[in-house]
Amino acid sequence: MKMPREVTAKISARATEIAKQLAPKDTGKGAASLIPKSAEGEIGVEIPDEVYYMLFQEEGTKPRIMRELAGKTVPIRNPNGTISFRRATESNIGRRVITTRNAKGQIVASKLTWRHPGIKGKHFIQQGMQQAVQEWANTSSGQELMRMLDESEVKTLMDILKGIK
Repeated sequence: MKMPREVTAKISARATEIAKQLAPKDTGKGAASLIPKSAEGEIGVEIPDEVYYMLFQEEGTKPRIMRELAGKTVPIRNPNGTISFRRATESNIGRRVITTRNAKGQIVASKLTWRHPGIKGKHFIQQGMQQAVQEWANTSSGQELMRMLDESEVKTLMDILKGIK
């Protein structure tokens, strides 16, 4: 059964409000740009192209070697707040570097250079849609649900059930 457009529009608008509140905010531009998207039987929140990075925040990213940095000088913020500049070259991108040895000189820890650790997905849009649907279900009256069923493709079944009373 497809939900009517006015119901899906209402749920999508609420899901967008919730997602905007839950979204990570640096400047707030990405969260403010989210748009409700709905059609008959469909709810959603759209991420406009100009803030495509919000999709990475929603779904997360996998760890990767940052080969696109080859030949560039990259500013690195140190723990004390100062900035150091490092040059990424073809030869040092993805190279294993020993970071710790034990007393016997054995390698205890190492890391790959210029490796992005990935981003854990925040799932703020998914959470917003789930909460909006739950809110709608909790606040909908039985009469509203019956009216919606009467206006859907299960109308014939509803007529049969009404005749059984």
